[in-house]
Amino acid sequence: MYGAPVRLTSLSSNRLVMNPVLERQRVRESLQRASVAIFVTLDHHGAPNGRPMLPLWLPDDPNIFFLTHQDSRKVAEIAERPQVVLAIISAHSYFVVLGSASALRDLALIRRLWRPSYRAWFPAGKDDREATAVRVVVNRVNYWEPPRSQIVRVFQAVRAFVTRSAVETPMKTIDSL
Repeated sequence: MYGAPVRLTSLSSNRLVMNPVLERQRVRESLQRASVAIFVTLDHHGAPNGRPMLPLWLPDDPNIFFLTHQDSRKVAEIAERPQVVLAIISAHSYFVVLGSASALRDLALIRRLWRPSYRAWFPAGKDDREATAVRVVVNRVNYWEPPRSQIVRVFQAVRAFVTRSAVETPMKTIDSL
């Protein structure tokens, strides 16, 4: 799926379609600047459970990683239903990442993802027996990028008021990172 085409979905056709490879790279870089993701799993009834987590990245790897405890509820939920959603806000943009997660007790991977500040969650350090990597294989990213310019936003608000129509922020979609 890596290198799959970018599908820009928009209710408005007045936006130029960007180069798919560059757009995927730009979206990935924006996601990498985010310090927190709301990681949503499904419980055994299919109800969503969300929690804030720190997204982790490896160079030239299209997946998003997290560190967690092996005995956590999210690991059990992922084992039963691997479909997950990540909600991320970064650089004035809004992202909903849809993917499939798996828990990995891979010590080499955990060491690559490790940061000294994680000792707060894993007192025994990177070799903590409970430390588990969660890999999210990204299937789709839906995202919205409202204008950053305050002048443009004021113009849109005035136009919406005058025309009695809502301001539109089109959703765009890419199929993978």
